[in-house]
Amino acid sequence: MTPSRAEKSLTIVIPALNEQDKIADTIDGVLPLARELLDDFEIFLIDDGSTDATGAIMNEFAASDRRITVHHNAERRGVGAGFEYALSRAKFDAITLIPGDHAFQNEGIARMFKAVGAADMVITYRDNQSDRSVNRSIQSHSLRFVLNCMFGFWLSDYHSMIVYPVKWLRQIAVRADGYGYQICALISLLQLGLTYVQVPVSLNAELKGSSRALRLRTYLELIGTIVSLLRRVPIRDVDRDQVPVDAGRTPAR
Repeated sequence: MTPSRAEKSLTIVIPALNEQDKIADTIDGVLPLARELLDDFEIFLIDDGSTDATGAIMNEFAASDRRITVHHNAERRGVGAGFEYALSRAKFDAITLIPGDHAFQNEGIARMFKAVGAADMVITYRDNQSDRSVNRSIQSHSLRFVLNCMFGFWLSDYHSMIVYPVKWLRQIAVRADGYGYQICALISLLQLGLTYVQVPVSLNAELKGSSRALRLRTYLELIGTIVSLLRRVPIRDVDRDQVPVDAGRTPAR
């Protein structure tokens, strides 16, 4: 008798700040894929203090599908705060964050959805970063090299889309709100020995040359994140009895 397939259910978080020109394209890309490839899902749209029509556009989508919830911040609080809001209310076992600026091509999002349940985590990596500006490409590769050398996980990417296990992420103290949030969460969970698969995704053409992520403030946040990880500040008193003894890292090729 063929064993039944595990249900693919996912909490999807889409944060945005003043993305009125991109947020509809993002949601229009994610929603059909979620309906087709997932057994069940919920979407949290986080309006992070937008002063344009981003929040109103989100409200329109929420009115058309009961699985969509909108949360409006009166002022900017950062990606981490929005993700934590959704994490505390997530009703499914897995959660992911998809940027609201239409950064990723739909084919990659589809691959990520298909991989849900293949391991404790799904870690995507951007396979067309070489198409970006030389300066941006060097910065991205340098960050990955530094993190790989410091923590020894040798991932292909630390700051792409990731599917996290909710029960473990809720036990981790992530002390970062912006660019470093996802890096801090990912490394903290890897330090617990959780399994993962890696799948490729591609950036949309208009995002390849963007350098918004790497400003002076961002570098300072990253330095603080790395220092806190080295000091193991993010690790709480988790119940390690629940972590499989033979848990290993299983990157997919």
